[in-house]
Amino acid sequence: MEFFINFIKEIGIFYNEVAIYLLFGFLVAGILHILFPESIIRRHLGKNSFGSVIKSTLFGIPLPICSCGVVPVAVSIKNSGASKGSVVSFLVATPQVGADSFMITYSLLGWVFGVFRIITSLITALAAGILVNIIGKNENGTMLPMHKNNNKESVKDRARSIFSYMEYELLGSIANPLLVGIVIAGFIAVFVPDGFFETYMGSDFLSMLLMLVIGIPMYVCASASTPIAASLIMKGMSPGAALVFLLTGPATNAISISAIVGVIGKKSTIVYLAVISIASLSLGYMLNLFVAKYGFNKIIMLHDMEMLPEWLKLGGSVILGMMLGWFYINQNIIDRIKRKGIDMAEKIILNVSGMTCSHCSNSVRKAVEGVGGTSNVSVDLDGKKVTFDITDNSMIDQVKSAITFAGYTIVN
Repeated sequence: MEFFINFIKEIGIFYNEVAIYLLFGFLVAGILHILFPESIIRRHLGKNSFGSVIKSTLFGIPLPICSCGVVPVAVSIKNSGASKGSVVSFLVATPQVGADSFMITYSLLGWVFGVFRIITSLITALAAGILVNIIGKNENGTMLPMHKNNNKESVKDRARSIFSYMEYELLGSIANPLLVGIVIAGFIAVFVPDGFFETYMGSDFLSMLLMLVIGIPMYVCASASTPIAASLIMKGMSPGAALVFLLTGPATNAISISAIVGVIGKKSTIVYLAVISIASLSLGYMLNLFVAKYGFNKIIMLHDMEMLPEWLKLGGSVILGMMLGWFYINQNIIDRIKRKGIDMAEKIILNVSGMTCSHCSNSVRKAVEGVGGTSNVSVDLDGKKVTFDITDNSMIDQVKSAITFAGYTIVN
């Protein structure tokens, strides 16, 4: 019983630490969404040059898109004419760290680790993109048909929808993995003995290899991986090993790798995985050297950090809890009631594979709405379906093309 009480307590501590910083991250991400929509990103990255590799890395680092949601965006960028190197840079940089995950890193691991995480993501993405441009230049991936999206949102429109964007696209895309990550962090904090990794895995390099093997196939978003990494460090794991997990876990997973092969080709995918592996191990080793030389007291100490007043943290926890509650109520109750009230007999229904989060469902909705003559668009994420009205059935092929161009697959 005592273990269970401590388990709940640790979950509460982790949740209370990250909540307010996550909200700050959402706000920053919302501002970025207003200033830099995906259309601007595609326009700047749609060039076959090394300059686009640098741009894709700089664009990708602050964006809060998870490793499942980033693949369709990368496909769309590739369809706009971007080089494979810039696509790979975007695939690496975007899920490794975003505005939200940086703020959580700052709250749990300190600003030094947070800055180091950004720098290592920058190095990894640039290295992967440049090497893929050189080695995989002549390899053909999948090029999907082009489609012009007529749905152009103005800055004012995006500003008006910022709270919806924060609630459904940002929080919605990480809600489940974030809660799972906090629970896992609480479990490690209670059930893994202090000094476990120092006792049973004395070699820092061995622990980094273990995190590499776990991180590559595992799906975990950047925000969710941070509490897990913090709890592992508290139990004696080297910061370098934790960094390996933070670099590989969000940037790769078994599902996205299979999709990436089809987009950039096998050779480029091998380069992509090799660079992430080698770079993460090397940068993890460098972080361990840095820690050994300058100490670790300013990098992590979860329970000793009081950067914000407790009332502000509690307020953030309450607001995030309300947002989570509304998201799950809306997703599991309200949306289902709305769908039951729709007369499906007169609706166009398309089965869409590749949708895994709220960011995906919103991308599909925007793709359909971008075709003239469509209305009443509804996306069923669980059922992998999109329903809509259309004034001219001959336009259905354009709708399919728009969805495919967005990076998703129509299933007959």
